[in-house]
Amino acid sequence: MEELKEQKYRRTLGKQQREDGCCEFDIDIKNKGTIYINCPTAPAEKPRPPLERPEECPPPSRAKGACIPLALGSKPKKSLQAKLQPLIENSPVPSVLAATILHQARRFQLGRSPGNPMEASVFEVLGGLSPELKNTLSCAMETFDGLSKRTRESIFAQEVFSTGDQALDPKQVADLVVGEIEGRVAKEVFNHEGCTVESPGLPRPVFSTVNGGNFLGFIPSICRVNGLRTFHFQPRLGVGDYEPDELQQNCTPQVADGEVQFNCEVLTEDCPGHQVGDVAGPCLRVPEVSTGDIVVLEGFNFFNVEAKVHLNAKPPGTATEEIETFVCGDQETPATEEINGEDIPINDCRVHDRLTFQIPDELPVGIYEVRVVVPNNTGVEGTDPEFVSEEIFIRVVPPETAQFQIASEELHAKKETSPASFGSDEVAIRFLTVPILSDSTELEMNAPINFRFGNVDSGDTRDMSRVLIQGSGLAGVSIAIVGFEVDSEDAFENQIDNFTDAFVEILKRVWNAIKDFVKGGVAAIVKKYGVKGAIGVAIAAVVALGIIAIVALWAPADLIIEDSIGLSSLDLAILTSANFPLPEVAEFTSVGEVDVKIVPVSKGVQYRERREYRSDDEDSEYHISLRYNRLA
Repeated sequence: MEELKEQKYRRTLGKQQREDGCCEFDIDIKNKGTIYINCPTAPAEKPRPPLERPEECPPPSRAKGACIPLALGSKPKKSLQAKLQPLIENSPVPSVLAATILHQARRFQLGRSPGNPMEASVFEVLGGLSPELKNTLSCAMETFDGLSKRTRESIFAQEVFSTGDQALDPKQVADLVVGEIEGRVAKEVFNHEGCTVESPGLPRPVFSTVNGGNFLGFIPSICRVNGLRTFHFQPRLGVGDYEPDELQQNCTPQVADGEVQFNCEVLTEDCPGHQVGDVAGPCLRVPEVSTGDIVVLEGFNFFNVEAKVHLNAKPPGTATEEIETFVCGDQETPATEEINGEDIPINDCRVHDRLTFQIPDELPVGIYEVRVVVPNNTGVEGTDPEFVSEEIFIRVVPPETAQFQIASEELHAKKETSPASFGSDEVAIRFLTVPILSDSTELEMNAPINFRFGNVDSGDTRDMSRVLIQGSGLAGVSIAIVGFEVDSEDAFENQIDNFTDAFVEILKRVWNAIKDFVKGGVAAIVKKYGVKGAIGVAIAAVVALGIIAIVALWAPADLIIEDSIGLSSLDLAILTSANFPLPEVAEFTSVGEVDVKIVPVSKGVQYRERREYRSDDEDSEYHISLRYNRLA
């Protein structure tokens, strides 16, 4: 939001009572910059008898996306289009949940009988709305109807509306939700939402660096394993080029200021995998994976979807495995580039071929060499029947059975929304959590956890002590966080809270009605892509988008916090383990264009982090502190 750019402006706001009993406003503004105006009916300075409204007075108009009026002097709010535009531009797939709820709301308004238990559960919530909130629902539907075709198709899954006036089949909704999750997981794992079916990369010739650069074939190379750069990264990396989390470290506990902290040093001898540089160089980290987990490899020359992975245990282990893979090739990076007038093959880590494979459940624990084996289907005469990559290493560990707890601690307003001169912020935050069990038997959404803070100014800190999710036998966790700045009068504030609560309850009921169908699809996604943390992120993003899209249609609320957290049990184990240092600072931008920064704070018997949310549109910055514990 821009503040007033020029102080010299003239404003006249006249409220006049006409002879016919109606009221009108005259506004005259001259200004070169941006001015925000909220125009609710101002209270009279002295009590006066209520004015009878003649039948012929036209009804007050409602701005799209503002079904509940703002209070006098409240902070300016973005237009509906401004709220929806980031979703149009950034969402990889439209929201199935938001479209489902709108479809059900339409049938409720038309007086239809519930078509199945899922719809009956939703109608129960809608039927319990107050007359004021039912009017808000009508306004939200009118706003949706007024959206352009492009906007509707970009944000709300159109397949949902293909049933016309018929009730939605929960299995149909579940299949669409699974497709939305898979599109997001493909984007997370392969950086391409189109990788829901296998596709090969391009064959790229490799030449020797000696003996005159002889042609060696189309040898695959592994540049990254689960995001960590390998010893074979090309161009080659020096000792100082690797990040701390890419190096093997030994951590020992020590007490500082009454808390247990860990002192970590890089391992330089007896490396479990590769060593960089000379004999005193650092050991590269050997990533840990659990049986049943999926490993993601990135590199080049994964040019055949029939590629396989060979595992060979390091002594004293003797186990070997040949494993099927799922390949998503890089079709965008050119095969060659022109250098000094010659076409030279691009065969380094600028290429982003990716493949995944699953660690067999029965595989013994230990350190394994991993090689990619690609059958030769190039048709080039005189080349080998298959090509084999150089080795990288992984450490297979037993599946995690510990009990973990994630809790929120506090909210800190580093900078309230602008302009601050319009008053304090009114902040509403909701957490929605879904535990992902190891056997995929349950995906039930927990009860929402809500916080509402009034009169929040820059520098304020508010307590948010609450357990968000806790359990054992977890394969992963999914946490969606959405926060809005909402200004309104007390009566309207209650409407905003109650209507949002009702919507979130509906979303929870829809999710839990389809979860038995969804879990089968999620299990298939896990088998294809693995990365249970990515599954958690995708579920959280699906839930968050549903909330943001619906709220934009009716509420005078601006998005200031949006976050999707997904962690596997292995992620949780690493965060709460003494054997690993603090993770690096991480950053990303949400679908709603909130900049998110994850800052590790401390790591001992528990892990604490600060998640920072910066909204350029609102010129605001809020921080939420989280705590992770391993309980058993």
